[in-house]
Amino acid sequence: MNRFLGAIFLLSGIIVLFIGQWMAFEIYANEKLKHISQNMARFTYGLYSGESFISIPKSSENIFIIRANDGRIVTTNNVVSPVNVEGFTFSDYAGKGTYVYVYSKKITLSDYIMQAIEKPIVLGTSFSGLILTLFGLVLSLKYKQPGKVDQKALIDTESLIKSLKAVRVALAMGELIPRESLQEAKKIVEDIIKKMEGRG
Repeated sequence: MNRFLGAIFLLSGIIVLFIGQWMAFEIYANEKLKHISQNMARFTYGLYSGESFISIPKSSENIFIIRANDGRIVTTNNVVSPVNVEGFTFSDYAGKGTYVYVYSKKITLSDYIMQAIEKPIVLGTSFSGLILTLFGLVLSLKYKQPGKVDQKALIDTESLIKSLKAVRVALAMGELIPRESLQEAKKIVEDIIKKMEGRG
């Protein structure tokens, strides 16, 4: 029974964890594309209006530079501050003596993680998936042959589900009271682990 239950938790956990990570990826990618589009729209408008020093809304995402054949230079407002160009992807285009340089900030793991943390639904889904996966692994490892089952190792499924729901609620409230809710989630997880180890 423990082995079957463990397999169900393990499979459910992997699926939920995958969904959480997919949600995080979609949110991160769409937000980044939105910022780049906003910058492109503002730069294009500024160029059309004849501006030479164009202010873009998400200055950390892009740098645009145009060097015209008549010597005129059109840039975004962020070129005056020190910029680490190693953190950007680069593309250029040249034609009839005019050069266009476009820099876009690279995708980074730290930005991806921060974006996921800022979205409680993503964090809660991923964390729930991770917990389910760990439960499934522990239950599977605790499996013993029939006739040799340790009664203390058996898990009260209903109690486990209630505890997981409590974790979900605590994580959902993370945006309102982050420190308190995360501490509560940690305490609940520790209680569940103790039960699974037969100490609770």
